[in-house]
Parts: sequence; C-alpha cells; structure tokens
Amino acid sequence: MEYGKYLATLSEFEHQVASLSPARAQIRAVKATLSALAKQELPKAPLPKLGFSTAYLERHLLDHPELFELERVLNLVRQVAIENFGVWHLFSSAWCEALKQELYPGKTIELMAGNALLAKNLPATFAVDELDWKGQDNERPDPWTKVYRLDALEAVQRYYTEVNNLILAWAPETTTKDQQILAFLRQKKWSGRFIVIGEKNGATNSKRFWQEAKLNYVPSLNTLHQPFDAIKDKVFLVK
Repeated sequence: MEYGKYLATLSEFEHQVASLSPARAQIRAVKATLSALAKQELPKAPLPKLGFSTAYLERHLLDHPELFELERVLNLVRQVAIENFGVWHLFSSAWCEALKQELYPGKTIELMAGNALLAKNLPATFAVDELDWKGQDNERPDPWTKVYRLDALEAVQRYYTEVNNLILAWAPETTTKDQQILAFLRQKKWSGRFIVIGEKNGATNSKRFWQEAKLNYVPSLNTLHQPFDAIKDKVFLVK
C-alpha cells in the first residue's frame, strides 16, 4: 500500500476509535514509526505488540466493530515499510543505543545491510550489500548512508581481521551465505561479536544456519526488541 494512503487510512481509524486509548496509542505508534522512516530516521521507540486481545474485542466490539479491520490494517505496517522505504526490519533509536553498549570497541560491518539503517546510526560502522533486490517486494535500494556493493561472505573474508563486530539482520531465508560466514569465522577462530537478528527456523536465515549456530540470547537487546507482529524475531549473539 502507498505510504500516503496508508497514513490516511490510519487517521480515519484514529478518529473512529478516539475514545479507546489502547487502540489510539497503537495507531500513533505506527504513524510515528513510518513518519521517521520517511525522513530516513529511526523511530525513537519500538513498536508495541499490534492487535487486540479477545477480551478487548468482546468488550468493545458492539460499539466499535471497526476494530477487526483496524487490527488487519495495523499489521500491514511491515509490508508498508518494505514497499515504500525498503526497510524489512524495524529498528528504533532506543534499541540502537542499547546495541552500542554491546559492541566491542573498534569497527563494525553491517552485512546484507540493505538500506544501511544501522550503519548510519552506529559509530565506526560500514555497510555492505549486493544491492540486487530483483524479485523482492521493493526492488529500489535507497541507502541511508554509503553502502559498499559487496557480497557478505567476501566482505567477512576480506575484513575479518580489521573488525571486532559483525551484524547480520534479517538475512533472507533463501541465502546460504549466513552458514558459510559462520563456518569461516569458526575456522579462523575469530574472537569478535557476531550479532544476528532473525526468526529462528522461520522468516529469516537458512535452516542450516539455525541448525549449526550456537545462540546466546542477549537480554539487554531483546528488552527493546519485542515482536510487534506474527514474526517472532530475536537478537542473538552467535558463536
């Protein structure tokens, strides 16, 4: 859906549910997130869980039958971000501040960076991506900062001795490079931090990667990274 049309639809719902604070808060959070992305900025706060409990619907449905449709529209936010801004994963500036505390001193590479949201918002970070988005829901890269056109595995092989952190967020489930990167880092006994954001055995990364990766859950990063839709992605430190 086109961004402007989506915002207009949300505004209509906001008027209809003006007396329902929880519903109105979700609408405003989605609007704030998309408005920030439109300016190539990160939203300040992460999105809340979108949608309504059965009890909430039962309590308000007679007066607000539009809640079912509102829930459907709210859960389009990721697709709207993808189609309009080339953003598959929705970071927040609050989460980025927490991430900075978890990174080792030194340089960082954002792998398969897409439009390089993290590289723009993290110190000493450079982004690599092949920038070939053919067949994706958005085929038009519009990087927020400089992106080096480079295969992720090649970038790791070339620069692993110069960096202390690698970040891989939302690698496509069709890739095999994630597992190859992991195998290479193990072979070289790399001692840096390899941070992966994705849904285990789900929407991101290869099955083999999830089978072979030793995953450490990072509480400080997941506190500000709660799933907002049906995709249950998390932040892992990978060995």
